[in-house]
Formats: sequence, C-alpha cells, structure tokens
Amino acid sequence: SDTCQRSLPFALTPACGFASSSVMQALRCRHGAAQALMHRCRLWQAPAAPCCASLVPACRYTHGDEEPFAFAGFGTRRRLWPWAAAAAAAAAMTLTGRKATTCEESARPLLVCGSLNADIIIEINRFPKKGETLGTRSADTGVMVPGGKGANQAVAASRLAAGTPRKAQFVCQLGNDSHATKLEQVLVDNGLDLSGCGRAQKPSGQAFIFLEADGSNSILIVGGSNVAWPAEVVDFQRLIQGASAVLLQQEIPKYVNEAVASVAHAAGVPVIQDVGGEERDFPDEHLKKLDYICPNETELERLTGMPTDSEAKVVAAARSLQKRGVKNVLCTLGKDGAVLVTAQGQVLRQTSFPVPGGKVVDTTGAGDCFRAAFAVALVEGKPLQECMKFAAAAGALTVSKMGAVPSLPTRAEVTALAS
Repeated sequence: SDTCQRSLPFALTPACGFASSSVMQALRCRHGAAQALMHRCRLWQAPAAPCCASLVPACRYTHGDEEPFAFAGFGTRRRLWPWAAAAAAAAAMTLTGRKATTCEESARPLLVCGSLNADIIIEINRFPKKGETLGTRSADTGVMVPGGKGANQAVAASRLAAGTPRKAQFVCQLGNDSHATKLEQVLVDNGLDLSGCGRAQKPSGQAFIFLEADGSNSILIVGGSNVAWPAEVVDFQRLIQGASAVLLQQEIPKYVNEAVASVAHAAGVPVIQDVGGEERDFPDEHLKKLDYICPNETELERLTGMPTDSEAKVVAAARSLQKRGVKNVLCTLGKDGAVLVTAQGQVLRQTSFPVPGGKVVDTTGAGDCFRAAFAVALVEGKPLQECMKFAAAAGALTVSKMGAVPSLPTRAEVTALAS
C-alpha cells in the first residue's frame, strides 16, 4: 500500500516477540513483493488480501511514544502475521544477500532474455502457388515494426509494470545495421533497461509475417544478431541473479537459455520458459530448472508426443512434463483460453476475453503478451487465478490491433478490461 512508502525507524518493543530491525526493514515493501517472497519460499500460503506493512490504529503493538499500530492484511489470520512476515523477510535476505530496506529495493526487476527482430508485415489474401505471382492485400503493407518474442515480452512487461516500483530489463544482441538503431530507440522509449545488451557483428534479426484477412499469420524468421550471442552469460550474470523472475523463449541459441536458467535457478530466481520459437527438445536437466513452462496446445503435443485435442488430454500431457522435472505448466489454448497445471496438482482454467472492437486484427505477439502479463502479475504476488485473468485480458487487447510491439497494451487498459 502507499503507506509502505514511508521510511520508519522500527525498533519493536519486547512485547512483540522479536526486535530485529532488519526483519522490520524488509517488511517495508509493497504487499506484492512480500506475498511473492512468501510464496516463493513456501513458508506461507499468501492470503487473498494484501500482506503489507500497512499501519492502522488501535492495536496493542506500539513503538516508543508513537500511536499504536498493527500490520494489516491477513484478515481473520492477522494474529499470525509476525511469524510469516519474519520468515519472508529472512528468506529475502538469504536469497538476495542484502537487506530489503526500501520498497524500491524489494521490487526487483523482471528480466527478459531473448530475441529482437525487425518485423516486416505483409498483408495477403492467400499464399501464391508454385510459379504464381500475387499482389498484397494492401498497397501500404511491408513496413518494418519492432518485434521478436523477447522484445515483445520485454516491452509488454515494461508497459504492464508502469506506475509500480518494478522495472523491466531486456538482454538481447543488437545488430549492426540501420534497423538496429530504430529498434534500440523503441526499446528505450518503452522504459527498458538495456544495460545487459550486446552488439553483434551481424544484421538485425528479421521476421517476415504473412498476415491473412482473418488475422491469422505465418512467419519466416532470419536469425541475424539473435544467433550471435557470447559463449557465456557472465556479462549479464548479475542481472539474472538480481531479477524477480526471468523470461526465456526459443528464438535465441539453446545454450544461452540453458546457461541463463542455470544461473537463475542457483540464485533462487523463478524461470519462465516460453516454448514458442525454434522447434527444439528440452533436456530433463533444463526442465528441472524451470518454474513455469508455457507452450500452446500444438507445442505441448510436440513436446510430449501426446494428443492435446481436449482439456483432459492437455492436462495429461502437462502432467507428463511435470514428471520430467518442470514445476508448473501453463498452456494457452487460443480462443479457448488457458489451463495451468500447478506443482501442487491443481488445474486452473481461464476463459478468453471478448476481443475489444469485436474483431481479431492480428494475432502476432498475443502469446508473448499473455506470458509477460502472467509474469508481471506473478512477481507482484497475485493469486495464480488472478495472474491468468490479467494475462487473458492482455492477450485479448493485443489481437485487436496491428503489429507486435505496437499492439501491446498498457496496465490501465488491461486492468479496465479485466475488472
């Protein structure tokens, strides 16, 4: 809550049961960060109500000559807050190696490692047959817009976290051509931290997107700078270790994803792996380091060799992945919404939202936005069902506009649709 922004010199009286100023400093975080820590460390099942150091009157705990105060947010379980909060604070200091002394420090950045493309969108009525030449559906088509699964997720995360202390960071390999300058400026304009990015001696990656009248698309990708990553991740290792979560996709080299996941896993940072991009297998060793894997139903079928033409079959395929080591499986089902099979065995369902305007314009980037929105809500400590709802609203807004990055919604737009 906004009350958490105040910096207070806590020194509890002995009546409170503990007097660790560092624990109380760690409690001065936004409720989302506190809930996320409690959930991550499995020391407390985060309640539906916010759990924050929100000061309210009329409680027996006092600090010096100040008015009595309490820590609200646990509803009927309010009496238990000191133990759960102390455990979360201690876990925070253990994982980060430092005290969480302010709200801003506790809201660790959301990190995306992935691809950056110059998307060339070509509107067509149909594909030409062999030896046939066709005109495009629009004479004005063929312009370049920013894209790439990594960039889509990074920009979406930045827009959806706007107005909160949490920032989004993006690590990619910029090209050495004219596209790269324009693409980099778009990322900066969207508030992304690019301090971990490299500069490859290759042209920018490109995606040629063939967009049909019903909004469906087919895509050809030229790897370019996206396949020119350094041999090790040491240059941005500190960003991985300091993140609230890391998002990965399949448009950068496999060894990069595996190295990033290893560093994040060792640091206790959640890893969210998008299956979209290049078709690859996932070694069990990599799956064990993933907190969430996010395929669509087609990708889930390919990964498991199991049918996914019904919800029951999707759940069965997801459980087979869990047996190989991944904790949670979040499967998107297009217009049918999404299903999340959790590490605790729950099956959560989310229907899709009606598309604003009533028409699907372009599905490019919708899955990327869904996953970024889920990640933003997750690190804010929202219940999983709320994370899925937030993500579904974001995805619906994305398909209502043309382009990948240009169609990504703001936090206000998503909140309005989801409410």
